[in-house]
Amino acid sequence: LPLGYQYWFVKECFRACNEFGKKEAEIEPESFSLDEMKKELVKEQKKNEKAKSRIIGLTLETRPDLISKDELVKFRELGCTRIEIGVQSTYDDVLKKNRRGHDIAETVRATKLMKDFGFKVSYHMMPGLYGSSLKKDLEMFKDLFSSAKFQPDQIKIYPCVVVKDAELYQLWKKKKYKAYTDKQLLKLICDIKKIIPPYVRISRLIRDIPEESIVAGNKITNLRQLIDG
Repeated sequence: LPLGYQYWFVKECFRACNEFGKKEAEIEPESFSLDEMKKELVKEQKKNEKAKSRIIGLTLETRPDLISKDELVKFRELGCTRIEIGVQSTYDDVLKKNRRGHDIAETVRATKLMKDFGFKVSYHMMPGLYGSSLKKDLEMFKDLFSSAKFQPDQIKIYPCVVVKDAELYQLWKKKKYKAYTDKQLLKLICDIKKIIPPYVRISRLIRDIPEESIVAGNKITNLRQLIDG
């Protein structure tokens, strides 16, 4: 999204909290220059420090290969406290087969940079990707919390599913890709949860995609509840 829109959107989030419960106000149009937008954002952030409804954390999501010092300075200006990146896999061959557009070296570089800047780091991980396996996925999560290169503060786990609009659907139809069964996935997730340190929050487990959209893969949206039970 355009840079000006990014600052405008976050500024409006702060303004919404600052004016919560007051007379309803119209959304202000994106009419400021970028410099003016930054000044307006700072004003709303300062107001929010004493507002009744305070923003105590702001999470922004991006890709590992888009992380840079300049990008992190921008994130800091926006008020970001935690960054989520789409890691998905720690295997270069899997990332390449799934056309992720980044390799694991980018994730390692981005993680170090984000931690050096003082941000909390959250990973999006996707077991069951094309080219992976149950064994590789389990080893991947072991590596996340044993290697100094990673060590995220938080993770989201999204097992891969097949939908008709994805190229993966064609591979599935040709029997070149096979999704995990419910039983396989249930055991894998249980084994993964045993690995994750108690201080690491699993903020999401299973993506809530409508069942009718899924051709193959997990359709149990409350899988986490079943595991906990």
